[in-house]
Amino acid sequence: MERLKQSTTDLPSAVWHPFGTQGCKYLRKKWMLISLCALSFLFMYCSKLYKWTSIWEQSETPLKEMTVDELIFSLSWASSPSNFTSFNSSSSAQHSVVRLEQPRPQYCVGDTLNVLVEIRDYAGHPKAYGGDFILARIHSPKLQACASGDVIDLLNGSYRVHFHLFWPGEVQVSVLLIHSSEAVKVLQKDWMKNYNKSMHMGTFRNGKKEEKSQCALRLSSDRPLCQYRKKEDGEYYACYKPHTLPCDSLSIMQSYTHPGPNLTKEEVHLLAQENTGIEIPNSFNPLTVAGCSGAEHRPTEKCVAGMNSPFPGGYFYLNRWSSSSCHADPFLSEDAITSCLKGKILYLLGDSTARQWIEYLVIKLKGLRIVQGSRFHSYLAVDARNNITVRWIKHAHPWLSYFESNIKTSVTVPEVLDSIEAGRGQKDVSVVIGIGQHFRPYPPEVFIRRLQSIRRAILRLHARIPQAVVVIKLENTIELKSEMIRDSNWYGYIQNLAQRKVFERLKVALVDAWDMTVAANTLAVHPNQVIISNQVALSLSYSCH
Repeated sequence: MERLKQSTTDLPSAVWHPFGTQGCKYLRKKWMLISLCALSFLFMYCSKLYKWTSIWEQSETPLKEMTVDELIFSLSWASSPSNFTSFNSSSSAQHSVVRLEQPRPQYCVGDTLNVLVEIRDYAGHPKAYGGDFILARIHSPKLQACASGDVIDLLNGSYRVHFHLFWPGEVQVSVLLIHSSEAVKVLQKDWMKNYNKSMHMGTFRNGKKEEKSQCALRLSSDRPLCQYRKKEDGEYYACYKPHTLPCDSLSIMQSYTHPGPNLTKEEVHLLAQENTGIEIPNSFNPLTVAGCSGAEHRPTEKCVAGMNSPFPGGYFYLNRWSSSSCHADPFLSEDAITSCLKGKILYLLGDSTARQWIEYLVIKLKGLRIVQGSRFHSYLAVDARNNITVRWIKHAHPWLSYFESNIKTSVTVPEVLDSIEAGRGQKDVSVVIGIGQHFRPYPPEVFIRRLQSIRRAILRLHARIPQAVVVIKLENTIELKSEMIRDSNWYGYIQNLAQRKVFERLKVALVDAWDMTVAANTLAVHPNQVIISNQVALSLSYSCH
């Protein structure tokens, strides 16, 4: 080999000889390439044989789960200065104004309409900082059409709102100041640390003997406690130990309103109903939008779990919701819904806004009947002829209700997901998860921990049943007459952002109930049938094409 090297070094560098050094390098590269291909084929074959995770499959796995602290930090809200002096220096909707930004002579369907919201205080002075909570929409009442706007805080007292013009005709702009930045600061301060805005009364039972005791997500340890903890998902609540009965005899939970935090007179005024959700006047008249030729392209891509879900994600027209990101089929008729659900099992997991779905389906589908359950625990509905099964199961504690809740029979969403087995008639499984309303009174870490445990359960479900369709139904807006310190829509907005972050990159579909209810100005904890029917129709578009 050494002699061959010496003989070839005398050749001119521009001359190539097939049996010289250059030729050896060529052969080595060729054999290396062949070997790599063979090894790659062998590795991929073994991956399938032994169910290893390949490099390509790893690149498609969801992002690493964020910690609770990382998620809370990522949800930070622009804060107002700490030197708040009086109510008159807070944001006033009546003194603020909405202006058209760069007005055009003509607006076409498909264009973006930008408006500028200029916030002033009660003395008429421009605000110099952001943090106000604003909801915006466009609407055409005669056309039963509406859509949400995307609000951007410019952090200087002004807000830019982007509206996508989805339909032709006369369009009105409506901007609501839900909370001033000063009111948001009051909510923010209390939300991060107060576990006691809603409390619970626990009933302990053993035979005919019964004792009651106070329960909460956090209790002071000045008295003996019964602590109920799930280490695997961080779930925790406690009750003061009853006098005689054991901790495992806790049977019933019932919530009650606890005296709220000690707010100053100014803070109470900031959160009062008469100062919540006030419309900001426009400096312009309604716009006329033309259906210009070629201006708008409707989405043709089918709705698939895991696809991007923008905000706003669609619009109502003639009371029918159309997605702006995918082609949602109109599952609004009895025949269309029955055809989609035929042979399927649909799980509706969560609060009463998820229960509304099964109540709607039972009314809509003549063959679907509730055969088991109650409004405060679970429902089982069956259509034997079409082999349709729909189950609603309420989520576990915390559950805010003056009605008694059986803690012994309640199950968590992850427990339900883990109970769905592969290969036992579960080929056509769809799951809808809708939680949030019962978590608003508590610090965000409580809700985030629940979301993270659900996230892990979804990954386990997809490992067993890859074709299972999972839909996350975000929170909707609720009444402005609600007690803001406990149930503000600002809490719901932040919790929806948390859901988007926790379930990011998972193979799940989003039904943005917030988007729909802001667009329709449906400020109700239980939205009307128009909203519910369109939520169900959008969800079914991810299951049936």
